[in-house]
Amino acid sequence: MSSPNPTCWVIDHPAHFQFFAPFIRGGHEADILVLSSRPEVQTMFRAREGRLPHRPHLWVDRPVGEGIGPFRRLILARRRIQAVRSFLRKHPLVNRVVVKGASLEILAGKKEKLMERIYISDTESNHIAHRIALRGATSILLPESWRESDATQIVTDRRVKRYPGILPDFYIDTEQGISMRNQAVEQLRESIGGMTSEKSTAPIVFHRRIIGGGIHDGDEVIDYQYWIRNLPVHFIHTKESAIEATDGVWDMPMQIAMFDGVLTGSTTTAAEAVIHGMPTFLISKAERGFLDELESRRPDLLFRWRSTSSDGFDRITRDWIEAMQSDRLTSQIRKDSLAFFEREIGPVA
Repeated sequence: MSSPNPTCWVIDHPAHFQFFAPFIRGGHEADILVLSSRPEVQTMFRAREGRLPHRPHLWVDRPVGEGIGPFRRLILARRRIQAVRSFLRKHPLVNRVVVKGASLEILAGKKEKLMERIYISDTESNHIAHRIALRGATSILLPESWRESDATQIVTDRRVKRYPGILPDFYIDTEQGISMRNQAVEQLRESIGGMTSEKSTAPIVFHRRIIGGGIHDGDEVIDYQYWIRNLPVHFIHTKESAIEATDGVWDMPMQIAMFDGVLTGSTTTAAEAVIHGMPTFLISKAERGFLDELESRRPDLLFRWRSTSSDGFDRITRDWIEAMQSDRLTSQIRKDSLAFFEREIGPVA
C-alpha cells in the first residue's frame, strides 16, 4: 500500500493495541480510534504518550461480560453500532475501518458506506463475530494455521485472505526481550525476599491468571490454583485485572521475557512467551490454530493442559520445569507475516 487511507482503528483488547500501534503511528493524520472501555485498554490509552499520535477517539462498551444476558447484550450492541455510526459521520474523510474480532464496527462501517471494511481474526471459536463480519466485511484476514473444522463457513468465503505466522510475530521484539532479561534477571532474583537458600535457585515464573467473562473464553477457563500451590518454582502472580492500574500494561509483552518461564490460562500471553523463547505452560481448554502452529514450531517450549482433571498434571509440570533449565533460544519471527500486514493494512512506524 503506497499511502495510508484515513482509517477507523478499533481497539477491543490490549493485544489489539499492541498489534495496531505501529499502523496507527504510520497512518493518516485523519485516522480515528474506537476504544473498548475495558480497564486495560483505558490504561494503555492514558499511557499512550510517545507511543501513539493523538487522534480523535470514541469509548464504547463491550456487549459481553459477567452478568450480561442476551437481551442486555443486544441493547449494548445496538447502542455501540449507533455510537460508532455517529462518530464516523463526524469524520467524513475516514473511508476504512480495520478491526480484530470486533465485528460490530464492520456493520457500522457498512451502514455508513465506508469503502474498506477489514476484519482480522485468529480465534476460531468467536462464531458470533464471524457471522457478523460475513455480513459486512470487504476483506477477511485469517491465519494459515486456522482450524477449518471449527469455523468452516468463514474459511470458504471468497473475501478471505490467509496470513502466515501468528499476530505476535508482528509486535514482539525478541532482541529487546533478550536485552531486558539480561539487564533485569539478577535484580529480579535479588528482589525476591523470603526465599530460603534451598529455593533460591528455583525458576522465577510469571503467572497470569485468566478470570473469565470474555466473549469466547467462558467454557475454556480451568481452575488450577490448588494444583500449582506446591510447585518448586517462585511465582510472580498477576491476573487479567491486576495490571490495569499501572502504565506497565504497554510493556507487558516485553516484561514477561525477564522471567524463566510462564504459566497462564491466556492464549495471548502464551503465544507472546513462546515467541520470546520461554518455556510456557498453558492451562486452558482453548483450541486455536495459532497454538497448534506454535506447538509444531516450538514443541520444546509450549506445554498444554486441557483437562479439568489433575491426573497426570505432575508429569507435565516436571517436563515444563526441566525445560526452564535449558538455554533460552527465541523463536524465529515470521518476516513474511510482517510483509503481509503492511501490504493489506498499510505502512508502520
